[in-house]
Amino acid sequence: MSDLSPVSAPLDGRRVVVRGSGSIGQRHARVLAMLGADVATWPVRPRAGASDSSGPAVHILDDASGPAALAAADLVVVATDTARHVRDTIEALDAGTGRILVEKPLAPTAAAAQPLASHPRARDVWVAAPLRAHAGFRHLLTLVDVVGRPASAHVRCQSWLPDWRPERDYRASYSARADEGGVLRDLVHELDYAEVLFGRPSTLAAHLDHAGPLDIEAEQAATLLWQTATATVTCRLDYITRPPTRGITIHGPEGSLEWDLPTATVTHLDATGRATTRSFPADLDRDTIMATQARAALEVTPGAAPAQRHTAGAPATLAEGLATLGLCDHARAIS
Repeated sequence: MSDLSPVSAPLDGRRVVVRGSGSIGQRHARVLAMLGADVATWPVRPRAGASDSSGPAVHILDDASGPAALAAADLVVVATDTARHVRDTIEALDAGTGRILVEKPLAPTAAAAQPLASHPRARDVWVAAPLRAHAGFRHLLTLVDVVGRPASAHVRCQSWLPDWRPERDYRASYSARADEGGVLRDLVHELDYAEVLFGRPSTLAAHLDHAGPLDIEAEQAATLLWQTATATVTCRLDYITRPPTRGITIHGPEGSLEWDLPTATVTHLDATGRATTRSFPADLDRDTIMATQARAALEVTPGAAPAQRHTAGAPATLAEGLATLGLCDHARAIS
């Protein structure tokens, strides 16, 4: 794990509960503890190894001690199965916790998330969007208008699902399940950041592929095309590509931009073809990204102005998470 000693003040005294102790829940807990927070995990099911001994101590809760911990927490991270996200978030809000950070996707569908959307404390909910915490993305956001309008963009996130967790049968993962997985839910971060860059789609066309080399029920690939007020965007999401590729290319009348995640670089070509490339090596460390997101979730409010949230690398608001989930629902409906 990286040294996450922060330049700004540590999170000493901040109380955090991580609901769920799978791999993502354990990573959240470890990163928050390294930042100085007082962290406890509340597993859905008792499990060995819920705490990582390689990092600072993390308390383990159970069903008897968990509810009281929710009430006292400054932040609750919901990292349970997707089908439980809404229920676990509402439980924490009703208990009185300060803020919630819900892992993606927010729910299987936008309709399933409506009980949360109508909750009186919905304004206190963040939706995980770690790509917003990349320094490369925040740099890209400052340059996106430089290429001029109208723009065209191609978003890509393509990889080989069996390589994600080689020690586990990918067919047993949530990614393979039609009700919780598939590339639209799994790779929803790509749709989220595209909306930050270009705004909400006014039109959408979609093609989903369920057939392919993987033996899974969920869609293995999705190709989307949409229009916004400032850009035409194509997007390719799939589980069936080797070697992997991830990033965005933007073209306009005054030049082009490319954000390449595997190399953590942003390249700007001006109208004459002169290239300027900046590298962001810290973006290659997943814990550093999660630390930026976690700090912003505690120090910035979801009601803050978009510019403040984007500069801090904050997650998506609940409204933004619901809008992106609705885009996924629409793509499935029309494909």
